[in-house]
Amino acid sequence: MSFESIESQMVILFVGIVLGYVARKTRIMNDRFDAQFSKLLLNVTLPCLIISSVLMNDNLPDAGTVGMIFLLSCASYAIILAIAFAVPFVLRFPKDKRGTYSFMIAFGNVGFIGFPVLSSIFGDGAILYAAIFNIPFNVLVFTVGVFMISEREGTVKERLADAAKHIVSPTLLACFAAMALALMRITESGIIGQSLEVVGQMTTPAALLIIGSALAKMPIREMVSSARPYIASVFRLAVVPVAVFFIFRMFVSDPMLLGTIVITSGMPVATNGTLLCLQYGGDLKTMTKGTFISTVMSLITIPLVAMMLVYL
Repeated sequence: MSFESIESQMVILFVGIVLGYVARKTRIMNDRFDAQFSKLLLNVTLPCLIISSVLMNDNLPDAGTVGMIFLLSCASYAIILAIAFAVPFVLRFPKDKRGTYSFMIAFGNVGFIGFPVLSSIFGDGAILYAAIFNIPFNVLVFTVGVFMISEREGTVKERLADAAKHIVSPTLLACFAAMALALMRITESGIIGQSLEVVGQMTTPAALLIIGSALAKMPIREMVSSARPYIASVFRLAVVPVAVFFIFRMFVSDPMLLGTIVITSGMPVATNGTLLCLQYGGDLKTMTKGTFISTVMSLITIPLVAMMLVYL
């Protein structure tokens, strides 16, 4: 892995986002199209990509490695959540916005950006690691994440029950399926595996177009007028992955596994935040700013974090 290869991959990702931006400005893409396209990705192409990463992989990790990835993911989120809750409190962010900023620091855009970036840097083998790593994310974002940004009334029990309805998704089921297939060392590089791989390959370019389209409808002046989203973005994109790197490199010897954990920890703000704000009455304006700013900043920080893995 070299700086040139990382840089070229990020340029490719950036060009895809720009094309999505242009498509929105020229009215080729719109809100309705983006919503349906996003649903297609989350429910069809991304699950296919995750499962095909196992079926088409001739060098599956052993059961011990799979279990270790899951445990490392849980440990990393314990660290990330501690940072996410502490930062808005220590920096004295407004109380009514602390939960939103905590969400922004805690949860990255693993599905839309993380998987494509990992595939670009490490190859498809890293997708399996990321799929297992993403299982705790899917559970936490619809439980802890909902509590962070929710402004709805109701008892803790009622809010937990409401959040639990959204945990199960095709992506989460695909992550569990990938983990089970890996544990049983089941591969299938024939017609089934190839078919899922072809469909899954739609995920990266489609995700880039959707991100670009989403950015195109945001008023730029309003997006860059507040300092706090920048602070939260710095923690999300730089402080969190650096902290995870220095903690986990002491006992993770596999470069791809360490790279997957660190890169995944440094993704821009998860798009789930916007959806959850809409559903639970959260601070949509602040969340949108953070998503926009962190996505733009990630074009610089992701290559830098990847280079950190090479030289440190």
